[in-house]
Amino acid sequence: MKQSRRAFVVVLVGIGSGCVGTRQSSPTTTESDTDGDGVPDRADRYPNDSRRAFRDHSREGTYTLRPGQFSATALTNSPEASGEVLHYDVEVEGDTEVDCLVFEREAYDAYAAGARDVPIVSEYSRTGVTKTTLTRTLDKGEYLFSLDYTSQVTAPSEQSVTVNLYLELAEPADQ
Repeated sequence: MKQSRRAFVVVLVGIGSGCVGTRQSSPTTTESDTDGDGVPDRADRYPNDSRRAFRDHSREGTYTLRPGQFSATALTNSPEASGEVLHYDVEVEGDTEVDCLVFEREAYDAYAAGARDVPIVSEYSRTGVTKTTLTRTLDKGEYLFSLDYTSQVTAPSEQSVTVNLYLELAEPADQ
Protein backbone atom coordinates (compact mmCIF):
# COMPACT_ATOMS: atom_id res chain seq x y z
CA MET A 1 0.00 0.00 0.00
CA LYS A 2 1.33 3.34 -0.97
CA GLN A 3 1.17 6.19 1.58
CA SER A 4 0.56 9.75 0.52
CA ARG A 5 3.13 12.39 1.29
CA ARG A 6 0.61 14.09 3.57
CA ALA A 7 0.29 10.99 5.75
CA PHE A 8 4.07 10.70 5.98
CA VAL A 9 4.35 14.34 7.18
CA VAL A 10 1.61 13.78 9.76
CA VAL A 11 3.46 10.72 11.10
CA LEU A 12 6.75 12.70 11.34
CA VAL A 13 5.04 15.58 13.13
CA GLY A 14 3.46 13.13 15.56
CA ILE A 15 6.77 11.43 16.29
CA GLY A 16 8.53 14.77 16.67
CA SER A 17 5.94 16.17 19.04
CA GLY A 18 6.05 12.99 21.10
CA CYS A 19 9.78 13.40 21.51
CA VAL A 20 9.44 17.03 22.42
CA GLY A 21 6.72 16.19 24.89
CA THR A 22 8.91 13.72 26.74
CA ARG A 23 11.86 16.09 27.11
CA GLN A 24 12.41 17.48 30.56
CA SER A 25 12.50 21.23 30.62
CA SER A 26 15.32 22.85 32.49
CA PRO A 27 14.32 24.58 35.71
CA THR A 28 13.82 28.34 35.57
CA THR A 29 16.74 30.15 37.17
CA THR A 30 16.38 33.51 38.85
CA GLU A 31 19.23 35.95 38.77
CA SER A 32 20.88 37.10 41.97
CA ASP A 33 19.76 40.49 43.35
CA THR A 34 21.76 40.90 46.55
CA ASP A 35 20.31 44.29 47.56
CA GLY A 36 16.71 43.50 46.55
CA ASP A 37 16.26 46.58 44.37
CA GLY A 38 14.87 44.65 41.40
CA VAL A 39 18.02 44.98 39.28
CA PRO A 40 20.01 41.75 38.83
CA ASP A 41 23.53 41.94 40.27
CA ARG A 42 25.07 41.44 36.81
CA ALA A 43 23.47 44.72 35.63
CA ASP A 44 23.60 46.63 38.92
CA ARG A 45 26.59 48.97 39.29
CA TYR A 46 25.89 48.91 43.06
CA PRO A 47 24.76 45.35 43.90
CA ASN A 48 25.01 45.99 47.67
CA ASP A 49 23.21 49.37 47.76
CA SER A 50 19.45 49.35 47.19
CA ARG A 51 19.39 53.17 46.81
CA ARG A 52 21.22 53.20 43.48
CA ALA A 53 21.62 50.98 40.45
CA PHE A 54 23.12 52.80 37.45
CA ARG A 55 25.87 55.43 37.32
CA ASP A 56 24.72 58.55 35.55
CA HIS A 57 27.72 60.87 35.84
CA SER A 58 31.07 60.83 37.58
CA ARG A 59 34.00 63.15 38.11
CA GLU A 60 37.35 62.10 39.48
CA GLY A 61 40.66 63.82 39.91
CA THR A 62 43.23 65.61 41.98
CA TYR A 63 42.69 69.35 42.30
CA THR A 64 45.04 71.99 43.63
CA LEU A 65 43.16 75.01 44.92
CA ARG A 66 44.68 78.33 45.88
CA PRO A 67 43.14 80.26 48.79
CA GLY A 68 39.85 81.76 47.55
CA GLN A 69 39.34 79.16 44.79
CA PHE A 70 36.62 76.58 44.28
CA SER A 71 35.74 73.93 41.73
CA ALA A 72 32.07 73.27 40.90
CA THR A 73 30.03 70.48 39.30
CA ALA A 74 26.34 70.52 38.36
CA LEU A 75 24.51 67.70 40.14
CA THR A 76 21.16 67.89 38.35
CA ASN A 77 20.27 69.64 35.14
CA SER A 78 16.56 70.05 35.73
CA PRO A 79 14.52 71.50 38.59
CA GLU A 80 12.14 68.54 38.12
CA ALA A 81 14.85 65.91 38.61
CA SER A 82 14.72 63.89 41.80
CA GLY A 83 15.77 60.57 43.15
CA GLU A 84 19.34 60.61 41.91
CA VAL A 85 21.88 59.48 44.48
CA LEU A 86 24.84 61.74 45.18
CA HIS A 87 28.06 60.09 46.32
CA TYR A 88 31.39 61.74 46.94
CA ASP A 89 34.72 60.86 48.52
CA VAL A 90 37.10 63.70 49.35
CA GLU A 91 40.58 63.46 50.80
CA VAL A 92 42.95 66.35 51.35
CA GLU A 93 46.69 65.77 51.05
CA GLY A 94 47.88 67.09 54.41
CA ASP A 95 45.83 68.49 57.26
CA THR A 96 44.35 71.63 55.68
CA GLU A 97 40.56 71.67 55.82
CA VAL A 98 38.25 72.28 52.86
CA ASP A 99 34.49 72.37 52.42
CA CYS A 100 32.28 70.21 50.22
CA LEU A 101 29.34 72.50 49.60
CA VAL A 102 26.07 71.84 47.81
CA PHE A 103 24.03 74.82 46.67
CA GLU A 104 20.65 75.29 45.08
CA ARG A 105 20.95 77.06 41.69
CA GLU A 106 20.06 80.61 42.79
CA ALA A 107 22.42 80.52 45.78
CA TYR A 108 25.20 79.08 43.62
CA ASP A 109 24.82 81.86 41.05
CA ALA A 110 25.37 84.45 43.80
CA TYR A 111 28.29 82.40 45.22
CA ALA A 112 29.93 82.16 41.78
CA ALA A 113 29.55 85.94 41.48
CA GLY A 114 31.55 86.37 44.71
CA ALA A 115 28.96 86.34 47.51
CA ARG A 116 30.16 84.39 50.53
CA ASP A 117 27.04 84.61 52.67
CA VAL A 118 24.67 82.46 50.62
CA PRO A 119 22.85 79.41 52.00
CA ILE A 120 24.14 75.91 51.42
CA VAL A 121 22.16 72.67 51.52
CA SER A 122 23.48 71.27 54.80
CA GLU A 123 22.10 67.77 54.24
CA TYR A 124 24.49 67.22 51.31
CA SER A 125 27.40 69.44 52.43
CA ARG A 126 30.39 68.68 54.65
CA THR A 127 32.48 71.49 56.10
CA GLY A 128 35.95 71.70 57.63
CA VAL A 129 37.04 68.28 56.39
CA THR A 130 40.31 66.62 55.50
CA LYS A 131 38.56 63.37 54.58
CA THR A 132 34.86 62.64 54.08
CA THR A 133 32.38 60.40 52.30
CA LEU A 134 28.71 61.08 51.62
CA THR A 135 25.99 59.03 49.90
CA ARG A 136 22.49 60.58 49.87
CA THR A 137 19.42 60.64 47.66
CA LEU A 138 18.88 64.14 46.28
CA ASP A 139 15.53 65.85 46.74
CA LYS A 140 13.79 67.42 43.75
CA GLY A 141 15.73 70.47 42.56
CA GLU A 142 18.76 71.75 40.74
CA TYR A 143 21.98 71.53 42.75
CA LEU A 144 25.66 72.29 42.33
CA PHE A 145 28.56 70.76 44.24
CA SER A 146 31.57 72.90 45.10
CA LEU A 147 34.92 71.75 46.36
CA ASP A 148 35.47 74.96 48.29
CA TYR A 149 38.59 76.70 49.50
CA THR A 150 37.02 80.11 50.00
CA SER A 151 35.74 81.82 53.14
CA GLN A 152 32.14 80.67 52.51
CA VAL A 153 32.23 78.44 55.63
CA THR A 154 35.80 77.42 56.56
CA ALA A 155 38.44 80.09 56.03
CA PRO A 156 41.31 78.94 53.78
CA SER A 157 44.90 78.93 54.95
CA GLU A 158 47.56 80.92 53.13
CA GLN A 159 48.84 77.86 51.26
CA SER A 160 47.38 76.00 48.30
CA VAL A 161 45.69 72.70 49.04
CA THR A 162 45.62 69.48 47.01
CA VAL A 163 42.42 67.46 47.14
CA ASN A 164 41.51 64.06 45.71
CA LEU A 165 37.86 63.97 44.65
CA TYR A 166 35.58 61.23 43.43
CA LEU A 167 32.01 62.38 42.79
CA GLU A 168 29.18 60.53 41.10
CA LEU A 169 25.48 60.67 40.48
CA ALA A 170 23.59 57.44 40.17
CA GLU A 171 20.04 56.62 39.14
CA PRO A 172 18.01 54.53 41.55
CA ALA A 173 16.69 51.18 40.34
CA ASP A 174 13.06 52.32 40.22
CA GLN A 175 13.53 55.05 37.56
